[in-house]
Amino acid sequence: MKTKLMDVRPYVALYRDDRTGIAWVENGSLGIAHSAHPNIDASGSVRGMKDLGYWERDARAVRCRGFIYNIDTYVVSDNELDQLAAKHCQCGGKHPN
Repeated sequence: MKTKLMDVRPYVALYRDDRTGIAWVENGSLGIAHSAHPNIDASGSVRGMKDLGYWERDARAVRCRGFIYNIDTYVVSDNELDQLAAKHCQCGGKHPN
């Protein structure tokens, strides 16, 4: 289940999954979401991502909201919404100090 943490601005809100701790920002005006970790669609292949070298062999994968997140890789740009999602992420994965 997801919990809405805050409204950022119209059509943009911050959420966190109660089970996994993964946080993301949904931008409803653009139809995209921002998070601290790379992800693939739930129908994708974690094994394939590892075999192709996109994800490390020992990477931990977590299913959340129709995606599979690699919580051992941290990918946050200078985008304010990426940074907001990262600040509120409590997944137990890799985050800078």
